[in-house]
Amino acid sequence: MKQKLDENFVAENVQKIFEGLAVSATVEVSRQENIFFVDISSPDSALLIGKHGINLESLQFILAVRLKTQTGRDDFEIFIDIGGWRKQREEHLKQMVLSIANQVAASQKAQSLYNLRSSERRLIHMTLADNPKVATASEGDGSERHLIIKPK
Repeated sequence: MKQKLDENFVAENVQKIFEGLAVSATVEVSRQENIFFVDISSPDSALLIGKHGINLESLQFILAVRLKTQTGRDDFEIFIDIGGWRKQREEHLKQMVLSIANQVAASQKAQSLYNLRSSERRLIHMTLADNPKVATASEGDGSERHLIIKPK
């Protein structure tokens, strides 16, 4: 029998992963429709986040695969944040692109941003979507994919 996908089931699975890693953590799960937000506090948060968030992304991927396998569903998304790291990073990214957008508008010269995850490119597109002076576009494939901020 397939498991019911809810906040408690997500939290139990996160705890099982941490038990396997011998990491102690507190997990809170909230939900908006089919999106689960997993907030984690741990004395090992630096290790769990990893350099540039690579471990956090891996943890998020492993959890999503585990939940899809156990529930037979794939109509949901998981976002993990550890010690507020992702929220801080998103705020920093928003401030940075607003500054770059002002530079692009003033100079009328496009600027490219490289080494962004797809979630970060999406955040930038959304941040600048209503900006009357600049437009955004993603170009390239795979690891060459980058975002361009250009004047309108």
